[in-house]
Amino acid sequence: MEQSSGAIVRSYAKINLFLDVIKKRSDGYHEILSLFQNISLYDRLIITKIDRGLEIKSNVDIENNILYKTWDIFCSKFKEPEFGLRITLEKNIPMQAGLGGGSSNAAALLFYLSDQMGIHKKQILNIASEIGSDVPFFLFGGTAIVKGKGEIIEPLDPLTGYKVNIITSNGISTKKAYQSLNPTLFGKAPCSPYILYEAYKNRNITEIKRCTYNIFEKIVTKANKEISQNLKKLKKASLISALTGSGSAVYGISFKEGEFKFIPRGIEYEKVKL
Repeated sequence: MEQSSGAIVRSYAKINLFLDVIKKRSDGYHEILSLFQNISLYDRLIITKIDRGLEIKSNVDIENNILYKTWDIFCSKFKEPEFGLRITLEKNIPMQAGLGGGSSNAAALLFYLSDQMGIHKKQILNIASEIGSDVPFFLFGGTAIVKGKGEIIEPLDPLTGYKVNIITSNGISTKKAYQSLNPTLFGKAPCSPYILYEAYKNRNITEIKRCTYNIFEKIVTKANKEISQNLKKLKKASLISALTGSGSAVYGISFKEGEFKFIPRGIEYEKVKL
C-alpha cells in the first residue's frame, strides 16, 4: 500500500578535470588525487513511500543496482525505516563511463533517507564510502579536490561559466582499469589539481591545457581506438578534451558551446506530492 508523500531527486554526473593515482594502498585500494566537477547531466529518482522494503524500476537494465546496496547498508547501520520505498530510476547518465552515475544515485538515496529520518550529514558520510568510493563527493557536490580512495573531500568555491560536451563508447570496468595500472605511472601529473583549479577560476587557457591530466588516458586510448577518435573529435571544438574517470566517456570544455554546463551541486532534491 502506498503512502501519501514522495520525492523527485536529480542526481548529477561528474567529470574529473584532473585524476592522478599516487600509490596502491595496503588495503588494495588506490590513493587518488583528483579535481571533481559536477555537470548538468542527471538521472532522476522518483521516490514513493510504501509500507515495507525497496522496489526499483528503471528504464535501463542494471545488474546489482547500487540502490539495493545503499538501502541494505543504511538499514544495517541505522534502524530500518518504518516505511519502504518504490523508486523509479530514470537513467540518462551512461554507465561504466567514468561519469559517476551509480555513485550519484546512491548519494541521492542516502540524502533522501537522512532527511526523512533526521540523520546528520556527518553520519551519512561515514557510510557513504562503504557503498562506493565516489559516493561521498556527491553529498558535497559542485567542485572539490578528492583524495584517499575517494573519501577525503575538500570542497572548493564552485567553478562556473564553462560548457561541456560528452561522447561515450562501450563501457569500461573501473576495477579492470585500476588493475591495469603500472606503478611506474603513479604521481606523474604535470602540476597539482590546485593549480588547475586556479587556472579555471582565472580562465587561464594555457594553464588549463598544461594541467589537465588523467592517468588512465594513455592506457585507455592505446586499447580503444574509438575513445582516441572521440578525444580528437572533441578537441577540434574545445579548449581541452580529456577522459573522465577510467572511461569510457570523454569530455570537451569550452566557454560557449556545450550540451551541459558546470553546476554547483551533486544532488537536487525537491519534495512533491505523488
